[in-house]
Amino acid sequence: YNDWKFKDGEKMRLIIKKIYIIAIVLLNMVFKPFNVNSKHIVIMMTFKQDILPIIEALCSEGYHVTVIGKKIYQKDINNINHAYFIPAGNKYIMRHMKVLSKAKIIILDTYYLMMGGYQKKKGQTVIQTWHAAGALKNFGLTDHQVDLKNKAMVRQYKKVYDATDYYLVGGEKMAQCFIQSFDASPSQMLKFGLPRLTQYFRSNLKLEQQRLKKKYHITNKLAVYVPTYREGQVAQRTIDKENFERHLPNYTLLSHLHPSTVDCQTSHSIDVTSLLIMADIIISDYSSLPIEASALNKPTLIYNYDEQQYEKVRGLNEFYYAIPERYKMSNEESIIQAIQDNDEQFQSLFNDWHQYNSKDSLNQLVHFINKLVK
Repeated sequence: YNDWKFKDGEKMRLIIKKIYIIAIVLLNMVFKPFNVNSKHIVIMMTFKQDILPIIEALCSEGYHVTVIGKKIYQKDINNINHAYFIPAGNKYIMRHMKVLSKAKIIILDTYYLMMGGYQKKKGQTVIQTWHAAGALKNFGLTDHQVDLKNKAMVRQYKKVYDATDYYLVGGEKMAQCFIQSFDASPSQMLKFGLPRLTQYFRSNLKLEQQRLKKKYHITNKLAVYVPTYREGQVAQRTIDKENFERHLPNYTLLSHLHPSTVDCQTSHSIDVTSLLIMADIIISDYSSLPIEASALNKPTLIYNYDEQQYEKVRGLNEFYYAIPERYKMSNEESIIQAIQDNDEQFQSLFNDWHQYNSKDSLNQLVHFINKLVK
């Protein structure tokens, strides 16, 4: 019975998405007469920290940048010269389509269903920045939730992926993930690195760590717990701060739960970038943050209490299974014990994901866009 219910729900979702895509296809005709403006860039923003540096850099080059995003980000955008904001959401769909139809460059940071119906005009280019420095879990067509036997579902996903001309990557391993997950080709990979990570390569990280610890009154070593999202409203398991700090009195523990399931009692409001810079050791799971932490040379312990369940629902990739077993712990006691025994024994695991990430990553992207516009 539950299986039928699930399949019916899936069918319904597919139909709703199809109707939405048809609406976008029809709106293409309405906005077809609009000319592409070479100084106009549209950015669809879900992940502010990834996208803000790009907006600022493009605006300072004299481009007019329209940002489509959640209303909570409007103030950030209004503070930038040459940047304009349109809220996300279906009631603004006419405005979205109007600006898209006039943009020379369209920048995305995740999967937007709209792109499955949007018809690019001659001379328009779509760049996917993505919102992660790497991947240990499956996504796109490799995600176990995508039924590859369901041709309609696969076609719908493929339409969205096929709208993208280029993918920004920080290293060859991320390129490999995009090629597998989005059915992309190697020639679509922009090997510039990720603009958000440039700050790690531009600052003195030791001094920055000291400055931030002082700002947040942290005198101990810092452990940061950053779990990933769980499908279907499954709560993330928290780590008992009091218990952790009682057994490890030279450590402070801060947790930052995934934004989609935030519980203000247990999740810290300090941004993830600052937490990673401050951290002496990171505790995570199937998130991309252990890969990002390696750009800072920080070790990560993998708290994999639901590994089998996660593999079944979403799927974990070869890079996850290549992590040495001694880094993987299935309960809090093992994590505490491993840190107690010798916290110096753990190394950063993913340094080889960052061959293209550098202090020039943002400049390289801007230079590439300038060349496209000419």
